[in-house]
Amino acid sequence: MNYLFLYLPYFLLFLLALFPTRLWFLPGEKTTYLLIFVFFMFLQTIFLIGIKKKFLVESKIRKFLPPNWIIASFYFLFMLCYPILNRSWGDGILLLETNLLETKLFGFQFTLDEILESILHSKLTTILPYFQLEEDPIFSYSIFSYLVGVFFLFGFLFLGKNKPRDLSILILLSSGGILLTFGYAENYTLVSAAHLFLYLFLNKFSKNKEDNDILLYGSTIIVALSMLFHLVSGYLVVYLVYLWIYHSPKEKKIKHLLICTILGSSILFPWFLYFSVFHDPTVDKNSTHLIHPPFYPIKRWFSANHFKEILSVVYWNVFFSVYYLIYQWKFQKNSWNQFRNQPNHKLLLVVIFSFFLHGFFHNPQLGFPADWDLMGFYWLPITFLAFLYWKENPTISMEWIPLLLCCVTLVMVSAMELSKSNAKDDLVWQITKKAITTYTNQNQTFIQSLPKEDKKFFAKGDFLFFKGEYITKQLCDFSEKESLIQSMKLHRKHWREGFLNGTFKSKEKLNLFLTDATKTNVLYLKSLEANRICHPML
Repeated sequence: MNYLFLYLPYFLLFLLALFPTRLWFLPGEKTTYLLIFVFFMFLQTIFLIGIKKKFLVESKIRKFLPPNWIIASFYFLFMLCYPILNRSWGDGILLLETNLLETKLFGFQFTLDEILESILHSKLTTILPYFQLEEDPIFSYSIFSYLVGVFFLFGFLFLGKNKPRDLSILILLSSGGILLTFGYAENYTLVSAAHLFLYLFLNKFSKNKEDNDILLYGSTIIVALSMLFHLVSGYLVVYLVYLWIYHSPKEKKIKHLLICTILGSSILFPWFLYFSVFHDPTVDKNSTHLIHPPFYPIKRWFSANHFKEILSVVYWNVFFSVYYLIYQWKFQKNSWNQFRNQPNHKLLLVVIFSFFLHGFFHNPQLGFPADWDLMGFYWLPITFLAFLYWKENPTISMEWIPLLLCCVTLVMVSAMELSKSNAKDDLVWQITKKAITTYTNQNQTFIQSLPKEDKKFFAKGDFLFFKGEYITKQLCDFSEKESLIQSMKLHRKHWREGFLNGTFKSKEKLNLFLTDATKTNVLYLKSLEANRICHPML
Protein backbone atom coordinates (compact mmCIF):
# COMPACT_ATOMS: atom_id res chain seq x y z
CA MET A 1 0.00 0.00 0.00
CA ASN A 2 1.32 3.43 -0.96
CA TYR A 3 0.65 5.32 2.26
CA LEU A 4 1.75 8.70 0.90
CA PHE A 5 -1.04 8.42 -1.69
CA LEU A 6 -3.59 8.13 1.10
CA TYR A 7 -2.35 11.28 2.84
CA LEU A 8 -2.25 13.54 -0.23
CA PRO A 9 -6.01 14.33 -0.21
CA TYR A 10 -5.82 15.64 3.35
CA PHE A 11 -2.97 17.99 2.50
CA LEU A 12 -4.87 19.08 -0.63
CA LEU A 13 -7.89 19.91 1.54
CA PHE A 14 -5.61 21.82 3.92
CA LEU A 15 -4.10 23.91 1.10
CA LEU A 16 -7.49 24.62 -0.52
CA ALA A 17 -8.96 25.66 2.83
CA LEU A 18 -6.14 28.19 3.27
CA PHE A 19 -6.90 30.03 0.02
CA PRO A 20 -7.49 33.73 0.77
CA THR A 21 -10.80 33.68 -1.11
CA ARG A 22 -13.40 30.99 -0.48
CA LEU A 23 -13.47 28.43 -3.29
CA TRP A 24 -16.93 27.60 -4.66
CA PHE A 25 -16.44 23.86 -4.12
CA LEU A 26 -15.69 24.40 -0.43
CA PRO A 27 -18.76 26.42 0.60
CA GLY A 28 -18.34 25.93 4.37
CA GLU A 29 -16.24 27.86 6.85
CA LYS A 30 -12.44 27.62 6.72
CA THR A 31 -12.28 26.51 10.37
CA THR A 32 -14.62 23.60 9.63
CA TYR A 33 -12.36 22.26 6.90
CA LEU A 34 -9.24 22.63 9.03
CA LEU A 35 -10.90 20.64 11.82
CA ILE A 36 -11.92 17.95 9.31
CA PHE A 37 -8.33 17.86 8.05
CA VAL A 38 -6.88 17.37 11.56
CA PHE A 39 -9.45 14.77 12.63
CA PHE A 40 -9.25 12.55 9.57
CA MET A 41 -5.47 12.82 9.32
CA PHE A 42 -5.37 11.47 12.87
CA LEU A 43 -7.96 8.78 12.08
CA GLN A 44 -6.04 7.74 8.95
CA THR A 45 -2.89 7.34 11.03
CA ILE A 46 -4.69 5.26 13.67
CA PHE A 47 -6.10 2.97 10.97
CA LEU A 48 -2.75 2.44 9.26
CA ILE A 49 -1.01 1.71 12.56
CA GLY A 50 -3.86 -0.58 13.58
CA ILE A 51 -3.68 -2.52 10.33
CA LYS A 52 0.10 -2.87 10.60
CA LYS A 53 -0.01 -3.92 14.25
CA LYS A 54 -3.03 -6.16 13.49
CA PHE A 55 -5.29 -4.80 16.23
CA LEU A 56 -7.62 -3.56 13.46
CA VAL A 57 -8.68 -6.78 11.77
CA GLU A 58 -11.41 -6.87 9.13
CA SER A 59 -13.14 -9.95 10.53
CA LYS A 60 -13.60 -8.20 13.89
CA ILE A 61 -14.49 -4.77 12.56
CA ARG A 62 -17.05 -6.09 10.05
CA LYS A 63 -19.22 -7.26 12.98
CA PHE A 64 -19.56 -3.66 14.18
CA LEU A 65 -20.26 -2.12 10.77
CA PRO A 66 -23.90 -1.14 10.24
CA PRO A 67 -25.66 -2.67 7.21
CA ASN A 68 -25.67 -0.44 4.15
CA TRP A 69 -29.47 -0.10 4.29
CA ILE A 70 -29.22 1.39 7.80
CA ILE A 71 -26.65 3.96 6.59
CA ALA A 72 -28.84 4.76 3.56
CA SER A 73 -31.93 5.22 5.76
CA PHE A 74 -30.21 7.69 8.07
CA TYR A 75 -28.76 9.52 5.10
CA PHE A 76 -32.20 9.92 3.55
CA LEU A 77 -33.37 11.57 6.77
CA PHE A 78 -30.36 13.86 6.52
CA MET A 79 -31.37 14.75 2.94
CA LEU A 80 -34.84 15.71 4.17
CA CYS A 81 -33.39 17.87 6.94
CA TYR A 82 -31.02 19.82 4.68
CA PRO A 83 -32.65 20.64 1.33
CA ILE A 84 -30.59 22.77 -1.05
CA LEU A 85 -32.04 26.29 -0.74
CA ASN A 86 -29.11 28.38 -1.99
CA ARG A 87 -30.40 29.86 -5.27
CA SER A 88 -26.88 30.72 -6.48
CA TRP A 89 -26.45 27.03 -7.35
CA GLY A 90 -28.14 25.99 -10.58
CA ASP A 91 -30.40 28.34 -12.54
CA GLY A 92 -32.00 29.50 -9.29
CA ILE A 93 -34.98 31.84 -9.32
CA LEU A 94 -34.86 32.23 -13.12
CA LEU A 95 -35.63 28.52 -13.57
CA LEU A 96 -38.51 28.65 -11.08
CA GLU A 97 -39.87 31.81 -12.68
CA THR A 98 -39.83 30.39 -16.21
CA ASN A 99 -41.42 27.15 -15.10
CA LEU A 100 -44.26 28.84 -13.21
CA LEU A 101 -44.88 31.50 -15.89
CA GLU A 102 -45.18 29.00 -18.73
CA THR A 103 -47.21 26.61 -16.59
CA LYS A 104 -49.77 29.32 -15.83
CA LEU A 105 -49.86 30.62 -19.41
CA PHE A 106 -49.70 27.39 -21.42
CA GLY A 107 -50.46 24.53 -19.00
CA PHE A 108 -46.86 23.33 -18.74
CA GLN A 109 -43.31 24.38 -19.53
CA PHE A 110 -41.48 22.72 -22.39
CA THR A 111 -38.18 23.19 -24.19
CA LEU A 112 -36.43 20.98 -26.72
CA ASP A 113 -33.40 20.77 -24.39
CA GLU A 114 -35.27 18.97 -21.61
CA ILE A 115 -38.75 18.04 -22.79
CA LEU A 116 -39.81 15.48 -20.18
CA GLU A 117 -37.99 17.13 -17.25
CA SER A 118 -39.80 20.44 -17.71
CA ILE A 119 -43.21 18.93 -18.56
CA LEU A 120 -43.26 16.54 -15.58
CA HIS A 121 -42.19 19.24 -13.12
CA SER A 122 -44.83 21.58 -14.52
CA LYS A 123 -47.61 19.02 -14.40
CA LEU A 124 -46.79 18.14 -10.80
CA THR A 125 -46.92 21.85 -9.95
CA THR A 126 -50.46 22.11 -11.36
CA ILE A 127 -51.80 19.27 -9.19
CA LEU A 128 -50.21 20.49 -5.93
CA PRO A 129 -53.34 22.54 -4.96
CA TYR A 130 -55.36 19.27 -4.91
CA PHE A 131 -53.17 18.21 -1.98
CA GLN A 132 -53.57 21.55 -0.17
CA LEU A 133 -50.10 22.68 -1.27
CA GLU A 134 -49.19 25.99 -2.83
CA GLU A 135 -48.80 26.03 -6.61
CA ASP A 136 -45.05 26.54 -6.38
CA PRO A 137 -42.48 24.75 -8.59
CA ILE A 138 -40.13 24.55 -5.60
CA PHE A 139 -42.36 21.79 -4.21
CA SER A 140 -42.52 19.85 -7.47
CA TYR A 141 -38.75 20.00 -7.94
CA SER A 142 -38.22 18.91 -4.34
CA ILE A 143 -40.62 15.97 -4.63
CA PHE A 144 -38.97 14.61 -7.77
CA SER A 145 -35.52 15.26 -6.32
CA TYR A 146 -36.26 13.18 -3.22
CA LEU A 147 -37.89 10.42 -5.27
CA VAL A 148 -34.74 10.19 -7.38
CA GLY A 149 -32.72 10.11 -4.15
CA VAL A 150 -34.72 7.07 -3.01
CA PHE A 151 -34.11 5.42 -6.39
CA PHE A 152 -30.36 6.10 -6.13
CA LEU A 153 -30.16 4.59 -2.67
CA PHE A 154 -32.24 1.54 -3.59
CA GLY A 155 -30.34 1.11 -6.87
CA PHE A 156 -26.97 0.96 -5.15
CA LEU A 157 -28.31 -1.16 -2.29
CA PHE A 158 -29.70 -3.63 -4.84
CA LEU A 159 -26.40 -3.65 -6.70
CA GLY A 160 -24.54 -4.49 -3.49
CA LYS A 161 -27.09 -6.80 -1.86
CA ASN A 162 -24.63 -9.73 -1.66
CA LYS A 163 -22.27 -7.83 0.68
CA PRO A 164 -24.47 -5.74 2.99
CA ARG A 165 -21.80 -4.84 5.60
CA ASP A 166 -18.93 -3.34 3.65
CA LEU A 167 -19.68 0.45 3.75
CA SER A 168 -19.98 0.45 -0.06
CA ILE A 169 -23.03 2.75 0.04
CA LEU A 170 -20.69 5.47 1.32
CA ILE A 171 -19.09 5.60 -2.13
CA LEU A 172 -22.38 7.01 -3.45
CA LEU A 173 -22.72 9.32 -0.46
CA SER A 174 -19.15 10.63 -0.85
CA SER A 175 -19.97 12.09 -4.28
CA GLY A 176 -21.09 15.70 -4.46
CA GLY A 177 -23.47 14.71 -7.26
CA ILE A 178 -25.75 13.16 -4.63
CA LEU A 179 -26.76 16.74 -3.74
CA LEU A 180 -29.02 16.62 -6.81
CA THR A 181 -31.32 14.58 -4.59
CA PHE A 182 -31.44 17.04 -1.68
CA GLY A 183 -34.68 18.69 -2.81
CA TYR A 184 -32.62 20.47 -5.47
CA ALA A 185 -34.49 22.69 -7.94
CA GLU A 186 -33.02 21.88 -11.35
CA ASN A 187 -33.77 19.89 -14.50
CA TYR A 188 -31.02 17.31 -13.94
CA THR A 189 -32.49 14.92 -11.39
CA LEU A 190 -34.87 12.86 -13.54
CA VAL A 191 -32.33 12.48 -16.35
CA SER A 192 -29.78 11.29 -13.77
CA ALA A 193 -32.29 8.64 -12.68
CA ALA A 194 -32.62 7.55 -16.32
CA HIS A 195 -28.82 7.30 -16.52
CA LEU A 196 -28.65 5.15 -13.39
CA PHE A 197 -31.27 2.85 -14.89
CA LEU A 198 -29.05 2.55 -17.98
CA TYR A 199 -26.01 1.61 -15.85
CA LEU A 200 -27.98 -1.01 -13.95
CA PHE A 201 -29.28 -2.34 -17.26
CA LEU A 202 -25.91 -2.60 -18.99
CA ASN A 203 -24.36 -4.11 -15.86
CA LYS A 204 -26.91 -6.93 -16.01
CA PHE A 205 -27.10 -7.65 -19.74
CA SER A 206 -23.54 -7.04 -21.00
CA LYS A 207 -21.89 -10.06 -19.40
CA ASN A 208 -23.51 -12.75 -21.58
CA LYS A 209 -23.20 -12.67 -25.38
CA GLU A 210 -26.61 -14.29 -25.64
CA ASP A 211 -28.10 -11.05 -24.27
CA ASN A 212 -26.61 -8.84 -27.02
CA ASP A 213 -30.00 -8.19 -28.67
CA ILE A 214 -31.52 -7.13 -25.35
CA LEU A 215 -28.45 -5.00 -24.57
CA LEU A 216 -28.49 -3.18 -27.92
CA TYR A 217 -32.23 -2.60 -28.18
CA GLY A 218 -32.70 -1.82 -24.50
CA SER A 219 -29.77 0.62 -24.41
CA THR A 220 -31.11 2.42 -27.50
CA ILE A 221 -34.54 2.83 -25.91
CA ILE A 222 -33.13 4.04 -22.58
CA VAL A 223 -30.73 6.51 -24.23
CA ALA A 224 -33.52 7.88 -26.44
CA LEU A 225 -35.80 8.36 -23.43
CA SER A 226 -32.89 9.96 -21.55
CA MET A 227 -32.50 12.44 -24.41
CA LEU A 228 -36.15 13.38 -23.99
CA PHE A 229 -35.39 14.16 -20.34
CA HIS A 230 -32.29 16.16 -21.25
CA LEU A 231 -30.27 16.58 -24.44
CA VAL A 232 -27.00 16.10 -22.54
CA SER A 233 -27.82 12.39 -22.92
CA GLY A 234 -27.01 12.82 -26.60
CA TYR A 235 -23.37 12.23 -25.70
CA LEU A 236 -24.37 8.64 -24.95
CA VAL A 237 -24.53 8.11 -28.72
CA VAL A 238 -20.78 7.45 -28.35
CA TYR A 239 -21.70 4.57 -26.03
CA LEU A 240 -24.29 3.26 -28.53
CA VAL A 241 -21.77 3.33 -31.38
CA TYR A 242 -19.25 1.44 -29.24
CA LEU A 243 -21.97 -1.04 -28.29
CA TRP A 244 -22.85 -1.63 -31.94
CA ILE A 245 -19.20 -2.11 -32.96
CA TYR A 246 -18.18 -4.51 -30.20
CA HIS A 247 -21.42 -6.20 -29.08
CA SER A 248 -23.18 -6.69 -32.39
CA PRO A 249 -22.10 -9.92 -34.20
CA LYS A 250 -20.90 -9.43 -37.77
CA GLU A 251 -23.85 -11.30 -39.23
CA LYS A 252 -26.32 -9.07 -37.30
CA LYS A 253 -24.67 -5.67 -37.69
CA ILE A 254 -26.97 -4.31 -40.42
CA LYS A 255 -30.05 -5.69 -38.68
CA HIS A 256 -29.06 -4.17 -35.34
CA LEU A 257 -28.22 -0.82 -36.95
CA LEU A 258 -31.58 -0.61 -38.73
CA ILE A 259 -33.66 -1.70 -35.73
CA CYS A 260 -31.80 0.58 -33.29
CA THR A 261 -32.14 3.53 -35.67
CA ILE A 262 -35.88 2.88 -36.02
CA LEU A 263 -36.29 2.48 -32.23
CA GLY A 264 -34.41 5.69 -31.40
CA SER A 265 -36.08 7.73 -34.14
CA SER A 266 -39.58 6.51 -33.27
CA ILE A 267 -39.06 7.69 -29.68
CA LEU A 268 -37.40 11.05 -30.39
CA PHE A 269 -38.77 12.29 -33.70
CA PRO A 270 -42.51 12.56 -32.81
CA TRP A 271 -41.78 14.68 -29.71
CA PHE A 272 -39.45 17.10 -31.47
CA LEU A 273 -41.72 17.35 -34.51
CA TYR A 274 -44.83 17.95 -32.40
CA PHE A 275 -43.37 20.72 -30.25
CA SER A 276 -41.52 22.34 -33.16
CA VAL A 277 -44.44 22.41 -35.60
CA PHE A 278 -47.85 21.37 -34.26
CA HIS A 279 -48.19 22.30 -30.59
CA ASP A 280 -49.73 25.66 -29.68
CA PRO A 281 -47.49 27.40 -28.79
CA THR A 282 -44.49 25.96 -30.58
CA VAL A 283 -41.09 25.84 -28.92
CA ASP A 284 -39.18 29.11 -28.52
CA LYS A 285 -36.41 28.62 -31.07
CA ASN A 286 -34.46 31.59 -29.67
CA SER A 287 -33.66 29.92 -26.36
CA THR A 288 -32.98 26.25 -27.10
CA HIS A 289 -29.43 24.88 -26.95
CA LEU A 290 -30.41 22.40 -29.68
CA ILE A 291 -30.33 25.24 -32.22
CA HIS A 292 -27.69 27.34 -30.44
CA PRO A 293 -25.26 24.85 -28.82
CA PRO A 294 -22.93 26.66 -26.38
CA PHE A 295 -19.58 25.07 -27.18
CA TYR A 296 -16.43 26.14 -25.36
CA PRO A 297 -14.35 28.52 -27.53
CA ILE A 298 -11.74 26.49 -29.45
CA LYS A 299 -8.92 28.87 -28.55
CA ARG A 300 -9.59 28.21 -24.84
CA TRP A 301 -9.81 24.41 -25.00
CA PHE A 302 -6.30 23.95 -23.64
CA SER A 303 -6.16 26.90 -21.27
CA ALA A 304 -5.29 26.88 -17.58
CA ASN A 305 -8.72 28.29 -16.70
CA HIS A 306 -10.54 25.54 -18.60
CA PHE A 307 -8.63 22.75 -16.84
CA LYS A 308 -9.10 24.52 -13.50
CA GLU A 309 -12.87 24.49 -14.10
CA ILE A 310 -12.86 20.80 -15.03
CA LEU A 311 -10.74 19.81 -12.01
CA SER A 312 -12.91 21.84 -9.65
CA VAL A 313 -16.04 20.05 -10.90
CA VAL A 314 -14.31 16.67 -10.55
CA TYR A 315 -13.23 17.55 -7.00
CA TRP A 316 -16.72 18.68 -6.03
CA ASN A 317 -18.70 15.94 -7.76
CA VAL A 318 -16.75 12.73 -7.49
CA PHE A 319 -13.34 13.12 -5.81
CA PHE A 320 -13.21 9.90 -3.77
CA SER A 321 -14.27 7.59 -6.62
CA VAL A 322 -11.81 9.17 -9.06
CA TYR A 323 -8.97 9.03 -6.56
CA TYR A 324 -9.77 5.45 -5.57
CA LEU A 325 -9.83 4.28 -9.21
CA ILE A 326 -6.63 6.16 -10.05
CA TYR A 327 -4.92 4.28 -7.22
CA GLN A 328 -6.05 0.93 -8.62
CA TRP A 329 -4.84 1.87 -12.10
CA LYS A 330 -1.49 3.13 -10.78
CA PHE A 331 -0.60 0.61 -8.06
CA GLN A 332 -2.80 -2.45 -8.64
CA LYS A 333 -2.11 -3.14 -12.31
CA ASN A 334 -3.09 -6.79 -12.43
CA SER A 335 -6.37 -6.52 -10.55
CA TRP A 336 -7.23 -3.29 -12.41
CA ASN A 337 -6.62 -4.88 -15.81
CA GLN A 338 -8.79 -7.84 -14.89
CA PHE A 339 -11.52 -5.51 -13.67
CA ARG A 340 -11.28 -3.19 -16.67
CA ASN A 341 -11.51 -6.03 -19.19
CA GLN A 342 -14.90 -7.19 -18.00
CA PRO A 343 -17.52 -6.16 -20.62
CA ASN A 344 -19.80 -4.28 -18.20
CA HIS A 345 -16.86 -2.26 -16.88
CA LYS A 346 -15.62 -1.46 -20.39
CA LEU A 347 -19.04 -0.07 -21.24
CA LEU A 348 -19.03 2.10 -18.13
CA LEU A 349 -15.61 3.47 -19.12
CA VAL A 350 -17.06 4.39 -22.52
CA VAL A 351 -19.97 6.17 -20.80
CA ILE A 352 -17.50 8.08 -18.60
CA PHE A 353 -15.56 9.08 -21.72
CA SER A 354 -18.79 10.24 -23.38
CA PHE A 355 -19.70 12.57 -20.53
CA PHE A 356 -16.12 13.83 -20.23
CA LEU A 357 -16.51 14.99 -23.82
CA HIS A 358 -19.48 17.03 -22.65
CA GLY A 359 -17.53 18.35 -19.66
CA PHE A 360 -14.72 19.41 -21.99
CA PHE A 361 -16.66 20.89 -24.92
CA HIS A 362 -19.68 22.51 -23.23
CA ASN A 363 -19.36 26.15 -22.25
CA PRO A 364 -20.62 26.78 -18.67
CA GLN A 365 -22.21 30.10 -19.50
CA LEU A 366 -23.41 30.83 -15.96
CA GLY A 367 -20.02 29.99 -14.46
CA PHE A 368 -19.53 28.29 -11.12
CA PRO A 369 -21.06 27.29 -8.78
CA ALA A 370 -24.22 27.81 -10.87
CA ASP A 371 -23.24 25.24 -13.52
CA TRP A 372 -21.74 22.57 -11.25
CA ASP A 373 -24.66 20.23 -12.04
CA LEU A 374 -24.62 20.63 -15.83
CA MET A 375 -20.87 20.12 -16.16
CA GLY A 376 -20.46 16.97 -14.09
CA PHE A 377 -22.66 14.20 -15.49
CA TYR A 378 -19.70 11.83 -15.38
CA TRP A 379 -20.00 11.70 -11.58
CA LEU A 380 -22.59 8.92 -11.63
CA PRO A 381 -20.88 6.39 -13.97
CA ILE A 382 -17.56 6.98 -12.16
CA THR A 383 -19.26 6.41 -8.79
CA PHE A 384 -20.97 3.31 -10.20
CA LEU A 385 -17.63 1.95 -11.43
CA ALA A 386 -15.85 2.62 -8.12
CA PHE A 387 -18.74 0.99 -6.28
CA LEU A 388 -18.37 -2.16 -8.41
CA TYR A 389 -14.60 -2.27 -7.80
CA TRP A 390 -15.14 -1.96 -4.05
CA LYS A 391 -17.77 -4.71 -4.14
CA GLU A 392 -15.60 -7.12 -6.14
CA ASN A 393 -12.74 -6.84 -3.67
CA PRO A 394 -12.96 -9.97 -1.49
CA THR A 395 -11.99 -7.96 1.60
CA ILE A 396 -12.91 -4.49 2.81
CA SER A 397 -10.23 -1.95 1.89
CA MET A 398 -9.69 -0.93 5.51
CA GLU A 399 -7.04 1.69 4.78
CA TRP A 400 -9.53 3.60 2.56
CA ILE A 401 -12.24 3.93 5.22
CA PRO A 402 -10.95 7.20 6.81
CA LEU A 403 -10.70 8.95 3.44
CA LEU A 404 -14.12 7.62 2.44
CA LEU A 405 -15.63 8.95 5.67
CA CYS A 406 -13.82 12.25 5.17
CA CYS A 407 -15.36 12.72 1.71
CA VAL A 408 -18.83 11.82 3.02
CA THR A 409 -18.34 14.41 5.76
CA LEU A 410 -17.33 17.07 3.21
CA VAL A 411 -20.52 16.42 1.21
CA MET A 412 -22.63 16.65 4.38
CA VAL A 413 -20.94 19.93 5.37
CA SER A 414 -21.70 21.29 1.89
CA ALA A 415 -25.34 20.21 2.19
CA MET A 416 -25.72 21.94 5.55
CA GLU A 417 -24.16 25.11 4.16
CA LEU A 418 -26.28 25.14 0.99
CA SER A 419 -29.47 24.53 2.98
CA LYS A 420 -29.19 28.09 4.31
CA SER A 421 -31.55 30.33 2.38
CA ASN A 422 -31.08 34.00 1.62
CA ALA A 423 -33.90 36.12 3.08
CA LYS A 424 -33.71 38.57 0.19
CA ASP A 425 -33.92 35.80 -2.41
CA ASP A 426 -36.91 34.31 -0.60
CA LEU A 427 -38.68 37.67 -0.62
CA VAL A 428 -37.87 38.25 -4.31
CA TRP A 429 -39.31 34.82 -5.14
CA GLN A 430 -42.52 35.52 -3.20
CA ILE A 431 -42.91 38.83 -5.05
CA THR A 432 -42.08 37.16 -8.39
CA LYS A 433 -44.82 34.56 -7.83
CA LYS A 434 -47.29 37.37 -7.19
CA ALA A 435 -46.05 39.16 -10.31
CA ILE A 436 -46.56 36.00 -12.41
CA THR A 437 -50.13 35.61 -11.19
CA THR A 438 -50.91 39.27 -11.85
CA TYR A 439 -49.28 39.16 -15.27
CA THR A 440 -51.06 36.02 -16.45
CA ASN A 441 -54.46 37.35 -15.31
CA GLN A 442 -53.90 40.58 -17.24
CA ASN A 443 -52.24 39.28 -20.40
CA GLN A 444 -53.24 35.68 -21.06
CA THR A 445 -56.01 36.63 -23.51
CA PHE A 446 -53.69 38.84 -25.57
CA ILE A 447 -50.92 36.22 -25.64
CA GLN A 448 -53.34 33.55 -26.85
CA SER A 449 -54.24 35.82 -29.79
CA LEU A 450 -50.66 35.81 -31.09
CA PRO A 451 -49.36 33.33 -33.71
CA LYS A 452 -48.29 30.08 -32.03
CA GLU A 453 -44.63 30.57 -33.02
CA ASP A 454 -44.53 34.00 -31.25
CA LYS A 455 -46.32 33.24 -27.99
CA LYS A 456 -43.46 31.92 -25.86
CA PHE A 457 -40.86 34.40 -27.07
CA PHE A 458 -43.23 37.34 -26.61
CA ALA A 459 -44.39 36.23 -23.15
CA LYS A 460 -40.87 35.83 -21.77
CA GLY A 461 -39.77 39.25 -22.99
CA ASP A 462 -42.99 40.99 -22.00
CA PHE A 463 -42.90 39.49 -18.52
CA LEU A 464 -39.26 40.52 -18.11
CA PHE A 465 -40.22 44.20 -18.47
CA PHE A 466 -43.41 43.76 -16.44
CA LYS A 467 -41.49 42.13 -13.59
CA GLY A 468 -38.78 44.80 -13.71
CA GLU A 469 -41.39 47.53 -13.33
CA TYR A 470 -43.38 45.55 -10.75
CA ILE A 471 -40.41 44.84 -8.45
CA THR A 472 -38.67 48.20 -8.92
CA LYS A 473 -41.80 49.93 -7.60
CA GLN A 474 -41.36 47.96 -4.37
CA LEU A 475 -37.72 48.91 -3.81
CA CYS A 476 -36.71 51.65 -1.40
CA ASP A 477 -36.48 55.04 -3.07
CA PHE A 478 -33.27 55.78 -5.01
CA SER A 479 -32.38 58.48 -7.50
CA GLU A 480 -32.84 56.44 -10.71
CA LYS A 481 -35.97 54.60 -9.57
CA GLU A 482 -38.59 56.54 -11.53
CA SER A 483 -36.52 56.70 -14.73
CA LEU A 484 -35.92 52.94 -14.55
CA ILE A 485 -39.67 52.29 -14.17
CA GLN A 486 -40.40 54.51 -17.18
CA SER A 487 -37.74 52.71 -19.24
CA MET A 488 -39.36 49.39 -18.43
CA LYS A 489 -42.78 50.71 -19.47
CA LEU A 490 -41.37 52.09 -22.72
CA HIS A 491 -39.55 48.85 -23.55
CA ARG A 492 -42.70 46.88 -22.89
CA LYS A 493 -44.69 49.16 -25.19
CA HIS A 494 -42.12 48.82 -28.01
CA TRP A 495 -41.91 45.05 -27.45
CA ARG A 496 -45.64 44.65 -27.95
CA GLU A 497 -45.70 46.96 -30.99
CA GLY A 498 -42.82 45.02 -32.57
CA PHE A 499 -44.88 41.85 -32.58
CA LEU A 500 -48.13 43.50 -33.64
CA ASN A 501 -46.74 45.44 -36.62
CA GLY A 502 -44.17 42.81 -37.63
CA THR A 503 -41.12 44.99 -36.95
CA PHE A 504 -39.31 42.15 -35.15
CA LYS A 505 -39.46 39.91 -38.20
CA SER A 506 -36.32 41.83 -39.07
CA LYS A 507 -33.47 40.22 -37.10
CA GLU A 508 -31.50 43.46 -37.29
CA LYS A 509 -34.26 45.53 -35.66
CA LEU A 510 -34.92 42.83 -33.07
CA ASN A 511 -31.24 42.68 -32.13
CA LEU A 512 -31.02 46.46 -31.80
CA PHE A 513 -34.02 46.44 -29.47
CA LEU A 514 -32.64 43.55 -27.39
CA THR A 515 -29.27 45.28 -27.05
CA ASP A 516 -30.93 48.41 -25.67
CA ALA A 517 -33.29 46.40 -23.45
CA THR A 518 -30.38 44.39 -22.05
CA LYS A 519 -28.72 47.59 -20.83
CA THR A 520 -31.90 48.50 -18.99
CA ASN A 521 -32.16 45.02 -17.49
CA VAL A 522 -28.57 45.24 -16.24
CA LEU A 523 -29.45 48.52 -14.50
CA TYR A 524 -32.49 46.80 -12.98
CA LEU A 525 -30.41 43.91 -11.66
CA LYS A 526 -27.87 46.30 -10.18
CA SER A 527 -30.62 48.32 -8.50
CA LEU A 528 -32.15 45.13 -7.12
CA GLU A 529 -28.79 44.14 -5.68
CA ALA A 530 -28.04 47.59 -4.25
CA ASN A 531 -31.45 48.41 -2.74
CA ARG A 532 -33.71 46.72 -0.23
CA ILE A 533 -37.35 45.89 -0.85
CA CYS A 534 -39.25 48.31 1.35
CA HIS A 535 -42.78 48.01 0.01
CA PRO A 536 -43.48 44.30 -0.60
CA MET A 537 -46.96 43.83 -2.06
CA LEU A 538 -47.57 40.20 -1.14
